[in-house]
Amino acid sequence: MLKNQRHFEILEILKNEGFAEVRTLGERLYASQPTIRRDLDFLEKQGYIRRSHGGAVLADDRINTPVSFRRGTKAREKAQICKLAASLIRSGSLIFADASTTAAHLADAIHERDNVTVVTNGYPICRALSEKDIRVFSTGGRLLKNSMAFVGTQAEEAVRKFNAEWLFFSSSSLDENGVISDYSEEETALRIAMRSGARRSVFLCDSTKFGKTSAFRAFTVSEIDYVVTDAPLPQHILNTHGFLLQKSENGAFMYKNSRLV
Repeated sequence: MLKNQRHFEILEILKNEGFAEVRTLGERLYASQPTIRRDLDFLEKQGYIRRSHGGAVLADDRINTPVSFRRGTKAREKAQICKLAASLIRSGSLIFADASTTAAHLADAIHERDNVTVVTNGYPICRALSEKDIRVFSTGGRLLKNSMAFVGTQAEEAVRKFNAEWLFFSSSSLDENGVISDYSEEETALRIAMRSGARRSVFLCDSTKFGKTSAFRAFTVSEIDYVVTDAPLPQHILNTHGFLLQKSENGAFMYKNSRLV
């Protein structure tokens, strides 16, 4: 397992369980205890965790996993999710894309010939699209170090100036009741602003987010038009929220909300 991925997994375990011992982390991540201790030392120096009783806890339970850790996690699956999701975009559309590492893969799925305009609060996707000569607007605002996302009042005001055909977004969690939530209060607020300015919305959700809950609630999945995943959605979410499988391709699955027109 790559070091950045291991750091990501450690933070995810601590988010979900509160505390983990060095021995347990080593067993779960297939790493030696000295390696885990070095990982914990690094994460503690960065301010993400606190060492405690032979293990570790989060320094702040509202912490958002740094983008540098998340970028390489399930990268192939995220790319396939975005490739399938991008098939919804019509030529000439204006779309919103959030700053998630999943939505960043849209930069690989959109081409200059598509004549698409993208409005985003994500610095990495903004840069990648501009290098491909795709028309892109940054929301501006305050840049968060951990997620490389622009947020705040300025970003929200910028979003309100546009009428988008689509919002493509991800988030930290999709719980058993179909609630979409995130660890970042400010990024959640901006996603809500984007949703209000878009005709339709697409939740890009890899399967690591299934069954999880984060601090800040964004939407229920029933408010979203499409969900694109790298694994079948849990059956109870399909039954409760009225989603139907539209198509699947290369390990990605697209579901449509049959209750929304």
